[in-house]
This record gives sequence, C-alpha cells and structure tokens, in this order.
Amino acid sequence: MLKINQLHGGYVNQKIIHDITFNVNQGEIVGLLGLNGAGKSTTLQHIIGSLKPMNGVITINGESLVTERHLLSYIPDTPNLYPHLTVQEHFSFITALYKEQSLAYQQELITRYELTEHLHKYPFALSKGNKQKVSIVNALLAKPNYLIIDEPFMGLDPIGLSRFLNDLKQLRANQTAILLSTHLLTIAESLCDRVVVIHKGNQVTPTEGKVISAEKQGTLEDFFFTLVGAHDE
Repeated sequence: MLKINQLHGGYVNQKIIHDITFNVNQGEIVGLLGLNGAGKSTTLQHIIGSLKPMNGVITINGESLVTERHLLSYIPDTPNLYPHLTVQEHFSFITALYKEQSLAYQQELITRYELTEHLHKYPFALSKGNKQKVSIVNALLAKPNYLIIDEPFMGLDPIGLSRFLNDLKQLRANQTAILLSTHLLTIAESLCDRVVVIHKGNQVTPTEGKVISAEKQGTLEDFFFTLVGAHDE
C-alpha cells in the first residue's frame, strides 16, 4: 500500500498542498483530479521523492519512501529523456537495471507502442507522442509495484492511447497500485476505482471517496464541478 498521511508541502517558503491524506492499494487505480495549479503535480513530486514534505509521512508497505522508492515507476507529464541516448539505448539501460526483465518483454513493448522504426533516433528527432511512448515504455519495463502517472495522455494517438489504457487495466489485474493524475474526466470515470480531488492545495474528497456512478449521483464531471464550484463560492 502507498500511504500519504497528512502531507503538507511545496517549495522553499511556498506551501502549496495542505493536509493531503489518501491510500493507493495493490490492484487499484486512483485518480488524482483538480484544476490547473491545484497541487496535483506537487503532490506527485513528493510521492516520487523529488520534494521533501514540510509535514506528513509517505510510506510504501509501511516502510519509508527513502528505502522503498525502487518499487515506484513514474511517467511525467513532459517526457524527461536523456538527450545523448537513442531510444534503444534508453530501453537497454532500463532493462539492465532490472535484470529479471527479459529482452523478449522489451521487444514486446517496442512492438506494441510502434517504436521499432525509431530505435536509432535521439529524443530531439522524436515527435511529442513518440517521446511520450518512450517514457511509457521506460516505466513499464520495470514491471513496477507502484506506478505514478502525471497527465500521460496528451500527444498519444488513438491507437497509442487505447493500448496504454489496456496496459493500465492489465497492470491493475496484476496487482500494481496506480496513481493517475489527469484532466480527462471521462477517462478517469471509466478507468479509476476511486478519485481524490485537490482544489487550491486542499483535498476536497474523503479518503475513500468512490467514483460517482451515473446511475446514482450523476457523472464524475458533475461530482467534480460540484466540489470545485462549492469551494469557489
């Protein structure tokens, strides 16, 4: 279990998020939702260890994030690739770090995300969508126990998007815990088991808030707008 407990944080002399508390369990996808500037990416940066909490605790399986961070994979909103490595060298580097992973699995992902013809290229020669695909494959190569994703869908073509969504569902079935930040509420509603909504740095959903079903309480979009609208009044 990934557990975020009473997290306060941000940057030097600028607190952005306040008292964020939620869990991500094995075998579920939790959506992290909010308007631009709400604090979603800041929350994720604390979870992956790029920022140090001002207060609060983040644990993985009850252990310190510092010691268990190797269980995480991260897909950033903007692909952060090594400029002097080719696409193939990126994949070879990641595969070498996780020696239990096979070259067959690497080739499966390369084919699945249609990157074969781009293996010799450096990042500057890739389209935005193909950079995103490389970033996705880098994360998936590790077969992570915990997958943290920040706005991964922009730039993906319809085929790439469909394959990525299917991969996320398969990872969930294989008991990966997934935390997904996105602005695409329709995807969040169809994909996520639960959602956490952050508004102006504050969590405005209960810890165990469920995705709202259309049959009972309207769409996730209705639910989201009610939450953020209520806090603007």
